Amino acid sequence: MIFNPTYTGKQYWTTIIIAGLLLSILLSLTYIIFYERLYVEYSYLFSIIYLIPFVIQSITLAFFKNKFVWSEFSYGQAFLMSLMTGIIGAIVFSGVIYLLYAYIGMESRIELYENGRQMRELFSPKATAISMLIINIILSLVYSLIISIFARKKD
Repeated sequence: MIFNPTYTGKQYWTTIIIAGLLLSILLSLTYIIFYERLYVEYSYLFSIIYLIPFVIQSITLAFFKNKFVWSEFSYGQAFLMSLMTGIIGAIVFSGVIYLLYAYIGMESRIELYENGRQMRELFSPKATAISMLIINIILSLVYSLIISIFARKKD
């Protein structure tokens, strides 16, 4: 008897949530390590943080497609999975950034630039967290559009 097992909604959303949380943990650890150990005023190495979501979203879709999908996997399903993974990761990562700057005591490096009041507002914990959230959601949208093209699977 030949049958085509396929994924359930529970497997789909569990994979999204776990991958989003892993993405946020990896982003947070990378940010902390780079910020504390490798921070210089003009560092291109710091931009690796913006490539991590692309890698994790790609791995998530590849894992899910190879592990659970035996029949059709549409572009829309792949796009939603990739986008939601990125959004969950972005939200949790922004929360961690806010906590790091507001309560845990990570110092803002405003002294490297200027001591003006406007610069302090632009680099406040809230502004930094919101900007990281917006940047990561936009990047996740772009990455999802690209990744989903290669992740779809037809019978």
